[in-house]
Amino acid sequence: VIAYRFVTAFIRVLSWLPLGVARWIGRRLGELIWVGRTRMQRSTSRNLELAYPRMNVMERRSLAIESLRQTATIYAESGLVWHWPSAKIDRCLLAVHGSDVLADDRKGNGMLMLVPHFGNWEVLSYYFASKGPLTALYENRRIQSVEGDINAARERHGGRLVPPTQAGLRTLLLALRRGELVAVLPDQVPARGNGVMAAFMGRDALTGTLSHRLIQKTGARVCLATAMRVHGGFEVWFDPLDESVYDADPVTSANAINAGIEMAIARAPAQYQWEYKRFRIPGGPDVYA
Repeated sequence: VIAYRFVTAFIRVLSWLPLGVARWIGRRLGELIWVGRTRMQRSTSRNLELAYPRMNVMERRSLAIESLRQTATIYAESGLVWHWPSAKIDRCLLAVHGSDVLADDRKGNGMLMLVPHFGNWEVLSYYFASKGPLTALYENRRIQSVEGDINAARERHGGRLVPPTQAGLRTLLLALRRGELVAVLPDQVPARGNGVMAAFMGRDALTGTLSHRLIQKTGARVCLATAMRVHGGFEVWFDPLDESVYDADPVTSANAINAGIEMAIARAPAQYQWEYKRFRIPGGPDVYA
């Protein structure tokens, strides 16, 4: 608990700094993670081996270091998103691409935003909530008191967070049926029985079927949303997915989702959170051993 409290306090201190200074600190933290031969360093290196097997070893090493810098920067930026006034955050949103998707004719069935581990998804929570009612699924943390602090900061701009429980999933369904925005992370490795094997970066990866179930049950429109880090702020991207995402077959739908994530990664490969064990298969062979 003490360690978690220290981290949240440190993030709060970073919110007092200009964006550029906070990012500089984040990048230095990422370099420490690399030289420390940490679990994050090992899983990042292994993921890049799996995703880019033909890449030159030195290029892949440089990409791994930059990826850790980018990942650490997420935490350095979080305090700004959680605690800055709205007008100050708005000034950091330098461009929005494809925002017309938000005005798409959803026939009252809502819009499902798929937010992968790319760039800074905390920025998207703010942006979505500024456009209308937002309900987002969050991942449970081991420390309940810290979870409450973080969720309160995230909900400050008006979004609503729900846990990955049956009650939480019902809340997502109801929000979509009211024609509202719902955001989920599509690239978390699901528990066994809640996913299918789908193509990702040239390999098979266990991919959750929650998005598919929400689409099939509500008829919601779907979009991939990312906030890419650029000099001085962020660029928000809304990318429509291939129409096969609406297919009744969960594997076909999952392939379309993963293809969309690959498209986002291609814009800035280092900004994908490569330390996450995306190719892990619960109960299967451990490619990270």
